[in-house]
Amino acid sequence: MIDVLAKATENFITHQLRETSNKDKKNCLDEKHQSRIDLITSGTKKEAYFYYTHKFIQTVSEVMLGEETQDADALTDLINETTNMIAGSAKIVASESDASNFDIGIPTYDGVCEPKNDGTFYAFYINNELVLQIGVKD
Repeated sequence: MIDVLAKATENFITHQLRETSNKDKKNCLDEKHQSRIDLITSGTKKEAYFYYTHKFIQTVSEVMLGEETQDADALTDLINETTNMIAGSAKIVASESDASNFDIGIPTYDGVCEPKNDGTFYAFYINNELVLQIGVKD
């Protein structure tokens, strides 16, 4: 499941932000904006976690909305929408590959916090700067 989310994240960065990214499998324990979403497959529910740097979310806002996000409610909405877009893209990636199809829940913004330390993670970088990481709780 994590590899499907990683591919969807790469697609988001490439096609929505028009940036090139690289990734590695690690958990960076710095505080970031956290959003989570349930992934349901064959009756099993897993939680996927998305950790965004503030700078990354500002970039998403500028590219997709043409403005900086200043309001806390708008920031929360943008973080959850980004999570939903990546998870929705992961459903398409899964259906086009041999991966299991799954359903997604509604994203929940948890605020700024340290990433959880249980699960499998990918960290994504643009211009060698950490911008986001994703994880699926084991």
